[in-house]
Amino acid sequence: MDKELLNRWMGRALELAQKAREQDEIPIGCVIVVENRIISEGINLRETTHKTTAHAEVVALESYNLAHQTWRLPEESWVFVTAEPCLMCTGALLWARAPRIVYGCSDPRQAGLKRVSPWIEQGVFDHRFKEIQGGVLEAECAQILKDYFKTKRS
Repeated sequence: MDKELLNRWMGRALELAQKAREQDEIPIGCVIVVENRIISEGINLRETTHKTTAHAEVVALESYNLAHQTWRLPEESWVFVTAEPCLMCTGALLWARAPRIVYGCSDPRQAGLKRVSPWIEQGVFDHRFKEIQGGVLEAECAQILKDYFKTKRS
């Protein structure tokens, strides 16, 4: 996928992150794209739903699952998320057979995707991501999180 399309879809994920922020949720957005068409979207909804697992990636996956009556993402899928997926979301993306993950900013505690990537590559799990790319609109994705937490702390 070329840079223009990567930025377009991450831009949409950022719009969703802003929507989450407006709902006083941690501003993370997720978009799942197939053949340059959105097939599912999600935002963090933990505070709204009182569900521990209501991260943007899981919300997007569950929305797709219900709409299409399948747990497996299409082979052509691209998952765009504004922040590096956490351990739980990385696991959910593995189990959904997500082929490609694109994220904006890294997890500063490195507790997510990058942490388990070596195990994934070693074949510990029964699925491997075909492509992982970070740093797409990184500054914008990091800034929305910084601004949110700065406001929460003041």
